[in-house]
Amino acid sequence: MRLSQWKGANMKSVTLQKAKEDLVNLVDQVVADSEATIICGEGDKKAVLMSLDEFNSWQKTLYLLSNPSNAEHLRKSIAEAQSGQVVERELVAS
Repeated sequence: MRLSQWKGANMKSVTLQKAKEDLVNLVDQVVADSEATIICGEGDKKAVLMSLDEFNSWQKTLYLLSNPSNAEHLRKSIAEAQSGQVVERELVAS
């Protein structure tokens, strides 16, 4: 997936200097909003600040998609859900 296809393609950005000046509040905002922020240094130097929960979610997604058969199963399930081929079931507590 290209960055332009990802929902976060228009994510917030801040200069490195501004991030240094207000790092505590920047971290608090990133965690509270569950939305990453691009930190822009000089030239093409850029980094992304994201919450640990968001990072772990990305890692889990990469792991799940790293197995081709699992990735195909997930894609098929998503396509079925998007086309309305879903069955609603009541959860049973064990």
